[in-house]
Amino acid sequence: MIQVGKVVEILDSKRAKVLMRKHAACGECGACQHGDENMNLNIIAVNEINAEVGDIVEVNMETQNVLGAAFIVYVIPLFAMILGIGIGSYLFKKMGVTVNLEIYAICLGFVLTAIAYLAIKSREGSFKKDKRYMPVISKILD
Repeated sequence: MIQVGKVVEILDSKRAKVLMRKHAACGECGACQHGDENMNLNIIAVNEINAEVGDIVEVNMETQNVLGAAFIVYVIPLFAMILGIGIGSYLFKKMGVTVNLEIYAICLGFVLTAIAYLAIKSREGSFKKDKRYMPVISKILD
């Protein structure tokens, strides 16, 4: 996935902050910015080509890595919820719970989803350091 942005700040010798315009394919989920009025997005990108403040640059992130990150953030918690509901239904039935069985199972699903999100959040630092999940400035366009 290739985008174009403007370098607005050099963070250190290997990273820069790039101002980008949200792509139409982003949709309107609001995960990165709230509302349609602000279509700009600041990202931190690997800057191995020594782009400087004010440069218009091409930023690249491998589609496979974008899909991997999306899988981690969306599919794993969803799977945890489904697993929690399934295991909860089975276990509560085996324990003889018949009243509000579905509610208890759904609550267990929510608990496992929260645990999955907390596990992902606790590893956020290692994801940020992993270059596979970071955008890379690939070319200066000026």
